[in-house]
Amino acid sequence: MSTDNQNLDTKAATAIAEQPPTEPRDPDAPDNAEVATPKSPKRFVVPALIVLAVLGGVGWIVFNRIIYPILMFSQMKPQLTQVELSSPTTAPIADSSDYAASLDSRQAVNLQPRVSGQVAAIYVAAGDAVTAGQPLIQIDAREQRAQVASQEAAVQTAIAEVETARATADNARDTLKSLEARRATAQANVQLNQREYERYLNLYNQGAESRQILDQKLNALQTAQASLRQAEADIQAQRASINRELANVERNRRAVDQARANVDSQEAQLQYYTITAPFTGIVGNIPTKVGDFVSNTTQLLSLTQNNQLEIQIAIPLERSPDLRTGLPVQLLDTQDKVLQTGRISFISPTVDPTTQSVLVKAAFANAGQLRTAQFVRARVIWARQTGVLVPTTAISRLGGKNFLFVAKPFKDSGCEAPAKGGFGAPTTVEPDQLTAVQTEVELGKIVGNNQEVTKAITPRDRIVTSGILQLQNCMPIAEATQAAPSPAP
Repeated sequence: MSTDNQNLDTKAATAIAEQPPTEPRDPDAPDNAEVATPKSPKRFVVPALIVLAVLGGVGWIVFNRIIYPILMFSQMKPQLTQVELSSPTTAPIADSSDYAASLDSRQAVNLQPRVSGQVAAIYVAAGDAVTAGQPLIQIDAREQRAQVASQEAAVQTAIAEVETARATADNARDTLKSLEARRATAQANVQLNQREYERYLNLYNQGAESRQILDQKLNALQTAQASLRQAEADIQAQRASINRELANVERNRRAVDQARANVDSQEAQLQYYTITAPFTGIVGNIPTKVGDFVSNTTQLLSLTQNNQLEIQIAIPLERSPDLRTGLPVQLLDTQDKVLQTGRISFISPTVDPTTQSVLVKAAFANAGQLRTAQFVRARVIWARQTGVLVPTTAISRLGGKNFLFVAKPFKDSGCEAPAKGGFGAPTTVEPDQLTAVQTEVELGKIVGNNQEVTKAITPRDRIVTSGILQLQNCMPIAEATQAAPSPAP
């Protein structure tokens, strides 16, 4: 402990000895007056160090960001702009026009009854699919069935009358045969009496017979002749009677035919009380109800056949010379997707005086998404030809004109000097160096992500398809190479 105390005393004495002597204090000075001390040079060391640090940092940043890159670029080769190149493609291009069109069912009808009566039953509902001949609505037909039964009874009566007349005619024919036999007998008697009279006349002339016997023979001859005449008259009368009976048979037969016709008519009328589907289709609105009284002016229901639809297009008059049957027609949706394809089957021979257009029609098979009276977009394809297509991303527009950058060797580019590029771009090029040549083109139709080029480009050209915003005319370029995909683990 004594040693430590001695060291402390020694240090304190040394510190006191090193302190500068203090000047005596002016007794007249106030107690709070500051004592002036001389300035020390250590006060400027810290600011100087800070200034040196700032200057050093700025210098490092300048060297790292400016001087060092300049040195590196000065040692590197000139860099070319990397772009992707491809050749235009060829594909069939359609010369087509789009029009607003309407769809119409080739078979659509509002069913109305042909008879009057009360609706007894409705067998279908709106929206039902029905087949041809299927019953739809039943109208009360009890009164009509009674009419049919009455006409069928009239047919039976007429048939009975025909049979009666035919039987009478058969009896008359039998009587005629009897009369004809009697006439034959009378003819034989006449011939016999004629010979007897002639024989006795000769004997009388010879004086061998008396006048009385001759008169008796003459009377017998005349009686036989009278019997023959009567037989002939009876035969004629019987034939007339037969003809009357045959006429009666024919009249009754016509009555039977008429009665049967009446039955057929009433039965046909009876069929009208059952409303059936005239064709296969979809039932529409049914405004009638069971119990309603309907007539031939009442709308019962609508029926539409949507399997086949007919499109109606109004073609402007200036394109009418190009119209011909068989031209393809495409139905398009709102995204230009082709729904159905058909062909023109009808061209109107007249012009609509209001719109100055020509009506054409084409039939389409309905896939189910189309409806009657629906408005659609229709594309008429006038012709097809092979066209040159380029990606739409390769087209640049400047001053209302369209351009493509075509990659050509510098010697074939028509450029006098390479375009001035950015920092590090080459200032001189070799004759075979690829150069981006800005070429004005004319465009045609858009096909998907490509567009038709109608002028200045051929399928043999190589065009720039990416990075066109960083290019300018006559700029040297290099085709970008795609990195090979890494092998699968």
